[in-house]
Amino acid sequence: MDTTGDVHRILADAAEKAGLDDFGETWFLGPLSAYAADLAQPNLTEFGRQFLRSRAVHDLVRRLRVLETLRDCPEIVAVPIPPLVYITGLERSGTTLLHNLLALHRDARVLRRWELLEPVPPPETATYDTDARIVRVQGQADMLRGTLLEHMHWVNATDPEECVCGFIDSVSMIAWAAGPCMPTWWRFLTEEDLRPAFENYRRVVQLLLWKHPVEPGGFLVLKAPQIGLHIARFAEVFPEARFVITDRDPYRCIVSLAVLGHAIVEWFCEVNPLTDDGHRSKISSDQVPSKLTSIAEFTTDAPSRAMHVAYAELMRAPVDVVEQALEANAADDELPAKVVAYLERQRAGERAAPPAALDSMGYNQAAVWCDPIIRSYCDRFGIEPERTRLIGAAPAS
Repeated sequence: MDTTGDVHRILADAAEKAGLDDFGETWFLGPLSAYAADLAQPNLTEFGRQFLRSRAVHDLVRRLRVLETLRDCPEIVAVPIPPLVYITGLERSGTTLLHNLLALHRDARVLRRWELLEPVPPPETATYDTDARIVRVQGQADMLRGTLLEHMHWVNATDPEECVCGFIDSVSMIAWAAGPCMPTWWRFLTEEDLRPAFENYRRVVQLLLWKHPVEPGGFLVLKAPQIGLHIARFAEVFPEARFVITDRDPYRCIVSLAVLGHAIVEWFCEVNPLTDDGHRSKISSDQVPSKLTSIAEFTTDAPSRAMHVAYAELMRAPVDVVEQALEANAADDELPAKVVAYLERQRAGERAAPPAALDSMGYNQAAVWCDPIIRSYCDRFGIEPERTRLIGAAPAS
């Protein structure tokens, strides 16, 4: 399908909105063209088509503004990136919870939702906690209160956010959540070398640290389960990073991801593709084994840069897990109390509680565990099948 005209119109809309027209290097046209092709599919509702298109325009506006800032202030590319603790793993394996807990360390700097979504102008230390973008981004999030998303994966404007929300190469859009209804684009993300996107993201990180740097002796805590498939390439671009990988029963991750994905995609499609056995099976037969293979290979090749954390252990002994993950960093004597207080606030209702039960979405635990790649990974890293969902501490994702 020739989507040249559609791509040009999206580019033109972004240029008009930003008042800028220098999009920089052209690698991003690959994922953007795939995305535009999917916007033409008949299964999208009119709302879905318009909303998903608006995300493409939004991402390109951010790209234009970031690149202009980098051209105007070339010193940004010399901003040092400090030691980096990077959390990844399967989606729905506890990465968000661990991210929030590690962020409690007094020396930790995270990238928050508002600054990733709107990184220009670069945040400044003096106004970091009062920036006007916080209210704007929070208002956008609050429109989704009461949905399943609030119960399963909620991120306030000032919370630590996934790195993909800051990517500027048409590979983030709505943080990859639209994958099931954007198959051409999704294939690009899973089959192509995303190094150019990671290299540009490194510049985004430098931009965000430029006027609000990590304190001396401090470190970054970042996360994105989505980069697990490309962990080796990401590690090349970010040599400062050591990776903390959350390991959970893949069946539980698959079911949780399918339930959440079904709810999100429902907003956009006439017929939800995740109601179809073929689409659902791709999660368990393709996406999860591929990601586990990449993570296992990286752990073999770079054992000093990969630490594995069992989700069950995170639920049982969160303070111990957090201290183990940060043992290479300076100690924070108040961290255990901070972790306990955070979890108590979650249990007390600071956030919407996760669902007490989830539809199995047609998956079978025994069948998932029969996959040889999944079984081999679980045997290697000591993952056991969960007999019941472990939801006592806080929402997991």
